[in-house]
Amino acid sequence: MSQNYDVIVIGAGCGGLSAALCATKEGKKVLLLEKQSNAGGSVSSFKRGKYTFQTGPSHLTGFTHTDGLGELRRITDSYGISKKIEWTSIPEAYRLITKNRLGEQIDVIMPFGTDNYIEALDKYVPGSKESVKKVFAIAEDIENAIADIENTDTEFTRKTVKQIIKNHTDFISTASYSVNEVFEALGVPQKAIHILDAFWMNFGVDCDKFSFTHYILHLYKYLKYGSYIPQNGISELPAAMLDEFLTSGGTAKFNTAVTQIIFENNRASAVMTQSGETYTSNNIICTCSPTLAYAKLLNSEDVPKSAVKRTNARILGARGADVFLGLNKSAEDLGIRDYLTIITDEADSSDQFMLMKSIETNNAQEALCFNIANPEYSPSNTCVLRLSSIYTEDCWSDVQPENYFDEKDLLAARMIANYETSTGITIHNNIEELEVVTPVTHARFTSSPQGVTHGYFASDWDSSISRFLTEATDNDTPGLRFCGKWGTQLNSVGAVIADGRNAAFAAINDTYQVGGTKE
Repeated sequence: MSQNYDVIVIGAGCGGLSAALCATKEGKKVLLLEKQSNAGGSVSSFKRGKYTFQTGPSHLTGFTHTDGLGELRRITDSYGISKKIEWTSIPEAYRLITKNRLGEQIDVIMPFGTDNYIEALDKYVPGSKESVKKVFAIAEDIENAIADIENTDTEFTRKTVKQIIKNHTDFISTASYSVNEVFEALGVPQKAIHILDAFWMNFGVDCDKFSFTHYILHLYKYLKYGSYIPQNGISELPAAMLDEFLTSGGTAKFNTAVTQIIFENNRASAVMTQSGETYTSNNIICTCSPTLAYAKLLNSEDVPKSAVKRTNARILGARGADVFLGLNKSAEDLGIRDYLTIITDEADSSDQFMLMKSIETNNAQEALCFNIANPEYSPSNTCVLRLSSIYTEDCWSDVQPENYFDEKDLLAARMIANYETSTGITIHNNIEELEVVTPVTHARFTSSPQGVTHGYFASDWDSSISRFLTEATDNDTPGLRFCGKWGTQLNSVGAVIADGRNAAFAAINDTYQVGGTKE
């Protein structure tokens, strides 16, 4: 016998947890289904010996220690989980080690706070201050414009749109341009552009192609609000969300893979699991990629031609890889001073993007030492270091099975050597535990096509702004919505959580429009 729910969420990553928790807080009967044995998806942790390694992002954008400030803080406050977690602050925004096309070395440490950041950048690049002030003034206008859009309870009328255009001219005038197009138009010096572009790997799109609006808002909020992460690791966040979901009356089933999404009368109406159980609902929210869902979970006749055309037009984004290291000395003894160090061969993001198409030419990485934020994270006189990279092509599919483990070893050796050469810090003699994660690993554990960790490639026609503007018309599978890194707001944790919340509200509102009753 089937069981009926108001909302069914497939996937217990941060996006799915957010959707499930939001719907539960709205008084809905919610079922959360997850094929793995634990929640979190790509935001998780695992142990090797005495070390705990954290997967997922290096920072949370939009979270502060102050109630109600920053979008992520507001959402976690509304979910009742902010105060369930002990938070620790990241001391500096980032360190960037790279070189420009002339071979000149760039090694900078950038602070939090927009004013502090501008002053530091002007010291590294004299004469950059006024142009960068203009950049952040536009970022402030974009933040305010988006807040006004989100606070619009009614449908967008011509008068509403006209008012937004009138009040937020900077937002409108830069919305269709790439990151570097705006920087160059504002007269930002080239070296300063390289430093401002440092976070492009978080999105897997080089700054010649990536939307200025999305990138600068992410950087601006990160600098403005600072960055706070759970004291015992990022995996505390999904754990707290799951706990609150269950406490609020939600139902979660783990080790439960969904094998089919069933449509009836042209609307999603139920899901079937691997064990043959059926659960019914008029609102199904899915966190896997539409590419996978349309190919594996839906009957072909239930997928509209428009959905097939849109999905086929999209390009899979960056694929992730990590080297996790448990080191038998403290960060202080090893000489590690920075929480986040970004290391690239090329300061120009488009040049580096091309190098990352191949395993052999990709030396870029983000080095994260969690002990800098929490010295007691690992046992006394030890530390944990994570070296992360992305690939902009599906190059790991070319690795033959018999060569796979050798290629993993080469990846670890290359990333460790590059870290040592770039920072001058020797770590290879102090490695006690080592674990390597490749795109193949991600594909196996998250069912993400090609091990993609960044959702669909956010090209100029498929940026967050474009997705937002077409969100209503793109919802062409009634009763079925997608959220998470494949959604409107791209792939940072804050964006994924916001996307899950928005999907839940949209599903609930959709129920009212098709004949439900608002309680």
